[in-house]
Amino acid sequence: MPGGALKRCVIVGGEPELALLLHIFPEGVEELDGAYAVYAEDPPLGFDVIAVDDVAEGWEDGWREFHHGVRVGRCWVGPPWEEPPQDAAAVVIDPGRAFGTGAHATTRLCIELLQDVEPTSLLDVGCGSGVLSVAAAKLGFAPVSAVDVDEVALEVTAANAAYNGVAVDVGTELRRAGLAVMNIALDVVERMLSELPVGRAITAGYLERDEPRVEGWYRLERRVRDGWAADLLEFHP
Repeated sequence: MPGGALKRCVIVGGEPELALLLHIFPEGVEELDGAYAVYAEDPPLGFDVIAVDDVAEGWEDGWREFHHGVRVGRCWVGPPWEEPPQDAAAVVIDPGRAFGTGAHATTRLCIELLQDVEPTSLLDVGCGSGVLSVAAAKLGFAPVSAVDVDEVALEVTAANAAYNGVAVDVGTELRRAGLAVMNIALDVVERMLSELPVGRAITAGYLERDEPRVEGWYRLERRVRDGWAADLLEFHP
């Protein structure tokens, strides 16, 4: 956890690749609504830094008060120290070093779109902390497979799935499914769409001005929030 010598730096403008940010800022990453807060001794170079605050002593015990759950349609996504609403499908995510609990706009947009489609088999590509995999399982999708190139992401996803009591198969193999979900960078979305053994995909991780353009894939629906976008796509050969 962050200590007294660190600074909390709020950054914007980057794609929401939590696993990558954790490699760059191993002391911690906090997922905000439309931005990230990273913990480092000095403000990071190469990022659009909009705020810098000193991390006070005792942060190890006090940081939880800054992290709250969010309601997304029928789902609630939040940390284990908060009580979820009784009428919601609770997606409980222990942030660990990745303090995100689903607040980022793209995560919320993906969960909204998951609630708009009929549950089927699902492939979560670039699963990160497993928020979307767990949410999908809670919404009735099965089987759910989560893939990532980062071993830490796979371990965290497996742990979060176990904590929530849902079945998620984690690994590196792209399994055939009815639907894929990808909350990653636009160029990765476009590259992966041509490789996925699926007929539909929910994609996010890019700004409202952008959209995936891959031959054979057509948009059925779009959601936007805070300048970010998510799309429901379908493949027609």
